[in-house]
Amino acid sequence: MTIRATIQSSTTISAVRMRLPAALLVGVSTGSAAAQHVGDVGLTIDAGRITTRAITTSGLGDQVRVFPGAFADTGVPWFTANPGYDAPSGEFPLNTRLGVRFMGPIRVWDGDSFELTSPSGALAGERLRLSFLTANATSGAGPSPGFDLAVQSDGGWHRHLNMTLLAAPGSATPEAGTYVVPLQLYSTSLLIEASEEFWLVLNGGSDAASFAAALSAAMDAMDPPCIGDIDASGAVDGADLGALLSSWGSSGPADLDLSGIVDGADLGTLLSAWGVCP
Repeated sequence: MTIRATIQSSTTISAVRMRLPAALLVGVSTGSAAAQHVGDVGLTIDAGRITTRAITTSGLGDQVRVFPGAFADTGVPWFTANPGYDAPSGEFPLNTRLGVRFMGPIRVWDGDSFELTSPSGALAGERLRLSFLTANATSGAGPSPGFDLAVQSDGGWHRHLNMTLLAAPGSATPEAGTYVVPLQLYSTSLLIEASEEFWLVLNGGSDAASFAAALSAAMDAMDPPCIGDIDASGAVDGADLGALLSSWGSSGPADLDLSGIVDGADLGTLLSAWGVCP
């Protein structure tokens, strides 16, 4: 599972800000206190399946599958309880439970892709431990069981699970970097399907540019950009063609192949993608 970034490092921060709700970026390290916490993983049931959504200052937002966070956001090294999980009242059946499990090993951003936390595999490198009171689970070399907690008496589910990054054997502390944690939420109700895989992208000491590049790559992997849709209208059309031609010979968003110049190769890419974005 090698994931390549498709945005140059000089533009990654602005690109991430364009694609991620501003309120969600604000909530990366603060986990704003409200009826629903900005930056948490919003949960709804859609077509019988658990769906993960952004939570912004306006409440539950669009479906998303990548959520940022940061270790040490409460002052404890290599620990965070953000983002949490928040389902509105009445969303889940009473007397059922919701759980979270690992869909694979955690990985770390190496500046170009997400790699296993050690050349010899996740079990020989850093791992992530999830816990809530006495319940706990630790990531491994592949999918790993998690644990489930009761739905609240109002049918909601607001939980902040403890997340601790464990150092590789023989190391005193984990290596600084940005880590991606692949997770899935499930219900004990037989009528509710588990969520699609979603990722937590947790900053463990990376600088802003590196974290932005990792977050952008994660979003690209989960929701590939529509190449050629320069104005983000949802379709590749005449407006995008005009933007490309007006940028001819220079650089910028119309440089679709990131060669450093807008030229015939970019024009070919745009024309081959003409129409409504998939």
